[in-house]
Amino acid sequence: MKIREIALKLEIPKSTVHEITHDTAGYRKVSASWVPKMLTEYHKLQRVEISQRLLLRYQQDIGDDDTTHIGVRPGGDFRAKNKLFDNLITGDETWGHLNTPETKRDSMTWKHPSSLVTKKFKVQRFAAKVMTTIFWDAQGVILLDILPEGQRINAAQYCSTLGRLRDVIRRQRLLRRGIVLQHSPNLTQQWLCSATVGKFFLILPTVQTLHPLTFIRLDP
Repeated sequence: MKIREIALKLEIPKSTVHEITHDTAGYRKVSASWVPKMLTEYHKLQRVEISQRLLLRYQQDIGDDDTTHIGVRPGGDFRAKNKLFDNLITGDETWGHLNTPETKRDSMTWKHPSSLVTKKFKVQRFAAKVMTTIFWDAQGVILLDILPEGQRINAAQYCSTLGRLRDVIRRQRLLRRGIVLQHSPNLTQQWLCSATVGKFFLILPTVQTLHPLTFIRLDP
């Protein structure tokens, strides 16, 4: 119901309705929050279960002898340095435009009253996009793999990407600490890949989300 409708129904000024609604009652009009997925109850329960498992893993690692504690309180403190975060490598895929124009806010500059007004032409995004696969850990990006224009990820390409990731991990000597790779490839690609590069990776499916979630352990 709008303020105008309330004012007409109660036969009072709109300013009075606005004052009562905003100042006295504390109401304000807001838009609905945008969410990327419309989750069912089953999906919500899955995410709660996954979060609980990760929390349990975190708390178990806090209790290990090789974990460095920073002000840990009884029951676990998330300010503690936990080896789970150091060992976790996350991977994901996303589409990216070949050219992303500079936004109006990004192009803002300081201007003196006597300075000339800067001008810029409106540039459209290129319709063409490329598929990008990225892997990162707590220190930053480890691998960025960009496919040629027009290509999509398939089993062979995904296996090739994992092979490059393996090489990067070996060069950076990350295997010394033990790696847990969290990724969500297509389920078919996952098993085709395990048959192709299984000698390098031990793929252990754990839980299912909207996309198959896989933990890949790379132990020394």
